[in-house]
Amino acid sequence: LKTYLFRQTSITMSEETRTYELSYLITSTTPETEVAAVVLELKAEIEKAEGAVIAEGNPDFIDLSYTIEKNVASKKMKWSQGYFGWIKFTAEPEAMAVLKKAYDANLAVMRYMLIKTSADNLVTFKKPKIDARRADIVTGEDPELLDEEVTEEEAPATLEVHETLPNLEAEVAETVAEELAAAPEEN
Repeated sequence: LKTYLFRQTSITMSEETRTYELSYLITSTTPETEVAAVVLELKAEIEKAEGAVIAEGNPDFIDLSYTIEKNVASKKMKWSQGYFGWIKFTAEPEAMAVLKKAYDANLAVMRYMLIKTSADNLVTFKKPKIDARRADIVTGEDPELLDEEVTEEEAPATLEVHETLPNLEAEVAETVAEELAAAPEEN
């Protein structure tokens, strides 16, 4: 038996219990107010199959790379946007067939993927805000100081090469001088 600690909750896993991740796309036609209810349905199916949720990513409304088509109630539906989220959970391998059947029947889910993963792999990345202000990005600094100019003396002396601007005027002058020096030799 192995014991893991997730979010202050201890989960004891038998040798047959495995860690899985469910990635899902909820249809864009689902009202935003009902998305949380759909996620609760997905998690309830995991619990019905005697699984335990150990982590999750809240669904974000995204543009899809391509249009997804699915037959729903004898109609061909197409979506180019949806709510993407994920749930990491532990369950017995036999529960996957039950979960697959339940998720196939859920009309709010346009596509999902169940994969076997590691319980230790819980790295999540925070999605950057598109409309984030500069003061929100730089933490621990006074926003009024962000727009001040810095003199060369105040700037760090250890700037990396890719952080410095090239001296194009000197490079062009050097190239022209080399070409002029080589030109009389050709005649």
